[in-house]
Amino acid sequence: MHARVSQFNVAPEKLNEFAAGLYSSIPLMRQQKGFQALLVLRVEKSDPPDVRVMTIWDTQEALHESENNLYFYQTLARALAFAGGFPVIREEEVMVHDFVKVAAAPAANSAAASATSSAASS
Repeated sequence: MHARVSQFNVAPEKLNEFAAGLYSSIPLMRQQKGFQALLVLRVEKSDPPDVRVMTIWDTQEALHESENNLYFYQTLARALAFAGGFPVIREEEVMVHDFVKVAAAPAANSAAASATSSAASS
């Protein structure tokens, strides 16, 4: 797995709007091949707030392909609207994770709901 890690400086009064903008991008991210997770982290008591945004991808190739997609620029524009300047962006390899359980849960719930729905209509 690989991660794109972006570090933003966000004005304190814009922090909630910044987070909401990223949250609203999750449906776009989930449509991308290889996307696993979004994490938004804030360093406590930093002034201005130091925020790190991490997107987790199955492969380095999926991470790179995501940069050729309009969603990436839409999400970046949403974040920049509330940030103080362009972020520092870097790529990192994920060495340890437990995202499989998180990613599998919605799929399992969806499959169970489909099975229940099919059984009920029979």
